[in-house]
Amino acid sequence: MKTLEKYSSLTEHLLNDSRVQRYGMMLVKHGLKGAAKKVNPALMVLDAGLAVLEACNSYLKYAKEREVTRQIVAENRLIEAQLRQQLDIMKLDHKLMLESSEVRYQSLSRAVAESSIVVMQMQKSINQSLKHAQKMQLLVRAEREKGTSFEQLQTLQKQLDEFLRSAMMCVMSAVED
Repeated sequence: MKTLEKYSSLTEHLLNDSRVQRYGMMLVKHGLKGAAKKVNPALMVLDAGLAVLEACNSYLKYAKEREVTRQIVAENRLIEAQLRQQLDIMKLDHKLMLESSEVRYQSLSRAVAESSIVVMQMQKSINQSLKHAQKMQLLVRAEREKGTSFEQLQTLQKQLDEFLRSAMMCVMSAVED
């Protein structure tokens, strides 16, 4: 505990304390023997009693302040323990967040890989369908050149065009996603 001095130096104490001034002046004026004659013993006993009471009061204040300091130190220790526990909890939360973000990252990368595989498979199937459509168009032209029924060829051509349009829409939607 920190203590504060009432007087910063001995000379300041000698100049500012009323008892030192009173009894010191008697000593200076009358000497030791003369001061003993001038001093009233009852007043001296009373003054000593007051000094003892003042010392007791000072000790009680000191004890009270020591108790306050002890309580503050105990409270500080409690706060430090709570802060350490909070720090441990925050470290665990941080570690958990890092692990969960890693899991989410892996999940997203798997989803992206799976979606890219799905897109590639869809593109392959569309490309195969387009190749089949081209072959069908070549066959329709060959049949037209042979002179096969015009209405059947026209219906077949419309259906083939509709198929090509839907295949192109699938390609466009896959490209946009």
